[in-house]
Amino acid sequence: MTTIHDLISKHIKNFHDIPISSIKLSEEVRGMCEQDRCGYYGKNWACPPAIDDLEKIKKDFSSYDNFIILYEVYELKNLYDWKGMVDSAIDFQHKLLDVKNEISKETKFKILGVGACALCKKCTYIDGEPCRRPDDKIISLEAHGIDVISLMKDNGLKYNNGPNTVTYIGGIMY
Repeated sequence: MTTIHDLISKHIKNFHDIPISSIKLSEEVRGMCEQDRCGYYGKNWACPPAIDDLEKIKKDFSSYDNFIILYEVYELKNLYDWKGMVDSAIDFQHKLLDVKNEISKETKFKILGVGACALCKKCTYIDGEPCRRPDDKIISLEAHGIDVISLMKDNGLKYNNGPNTVTYIGGIMY
């Protein structure tokens, strides 16, 4: 029988089961979205205010028993390789989407991603149009109010993987 771990390993190199109790939802982290720190607040279907508020997210999270943290480390040309960072984030989003599509529709799960959704060249949120890919969009850990650096450290995982690298992190609740 194929397990969720088998399905993940087809697409993501690094993943670990971690206690779901180690996930802490923070108003402060979610508040960074509202401060538009990344530039996507009110501009993307996978970002606030288009997604549920923190209270509804907490209620939703309480219906899951297990969490697998997923991450990939990408090499960059240098510290200022913005294109490499963006391309790596898009690659990671596509890997998460591949994992999502592998998991049985019968299994109750929620997949969490990285950054604003970048599956479309231009998000329709700004134009007031419906999402073109509502079944594919993956909302980031941070938009859910999760402090990713603390989550990694609290579970003995490296967030900083050396110079000229970027680490992208996602997760699966089931």
